[in-house]
Amino acid sequence: MLRLCIARCWDETVLLTPLTHRFFKLTLQLIKRYAVWLTEIPVSSEELEVADICKAVQDAHTLVQQLPSVVESLTASKLPHYDPSTVESACDDVIASFSVLADYVIGAVTENSEKVLEQTQAVPRLYRRTNREMPTEPLSYMSALTEPLEREVFNSSLPEHVKREWCTRAAALITERYHDTVSEVLISLRKTEDSLAMLKRGRKSATQTASSANLVSDEEKLEHS
Repeated sequence: MLRLCIARCWDETVLLTPLTHRFFKLTLQLIKRYAVWLTEIPVSSEELEVADICKAVQDAHTLVQQLPSVVESLTASKLPHYDPSTVESACDDVIASFSVLADYVIGAVTENSEKVLEQTQAVPRLYRRTNREMPTEPLSYMSALTEPLEREVFNSSLPEHVKREWCTRAAALITERYHDTVSEVLISLRKTEDSLAMLKRGRKSATQTASSANLVSDEEKLEHS
């Protein structure tokens, strides 16, 4: 749509030659307005999915790569002092808008992965007092942990450098949350084991006391009565 709007500006039936510089300014404004539109995408809408955001970023990235040459070809014979750096600067605003969308996508992917982490709470029950053998491979939730990231970002049609950046950021957050969650489970497990050990020692002490009491003779009881 942006390319169509820019092309329309430079159409012979629209362009006013004495105002060529104004039409070039309008071209830059259209690019900047497109950058603003990207930041205003309603990412919180229930009808909008992560895949839609990734597609918008992919389209914007492709457009940014093409715009300098497109504008140059449209203005070649109409704007003698064309400066490509001005268009490139406007395109930088489009690239800058990716950060807002990146934050949303990474946040959504991380949130979906965190839901999988809830399964770590059940791990102690799988092995406590069950005599199970030592696990030789990761539990199923480990592969499910990275599935949202792989599905939504890694397998998307985003440019490779964008995928690499987003995957790195999301993986760092997921790893940090995994570490925190597992640490909480281990701390809880240690507290439970300590409580059970104290209870066991208490029972053992009580048993020993009772056994000692049974060894006292009736005569001794009478002497102390």
